[in-house]
Amino acid sequence: MNMLLKALNEKTTAMYVNVTEAIRGFKRDQKGVTAVEYAIVIAGVAAVVAVIFGNGGTVQTMLESIFAKIEGKVNGAMTPTP
Repeated sequence: MNMLLKALNEKTTAMYVNVTEAIRGFKRDQKGVTAVEYAIVIAGVAAVVAVIFGNGGTVQTMLESIFAKIEGKVNGAMTPTP
C-alpha cells in the first residue's frame, strides 16, 4: 500500500510540474496572446456589423425610409395632373 501511495504521489507531482510548465510557456508566448487579442477584436467588429446591417438594423431601417420617400416623390412626379 505504501508503494502505491508513493507511486501515486510521484505521478501527481510530475503531472503538476508538467501543467505548471505548460502554463508558464503559454504565458510567455506573445504570439498566442496577440492572436487571441485579434480574434476578440474581429469577433466584436463582426457583432457590431451584424447588428447594424442585419435584418431590422438601424442602417437598413434608415435606408428603407429614404428609398420609400424617394419612391414616393418619383411616383408623384410621374403621375399626370388632371
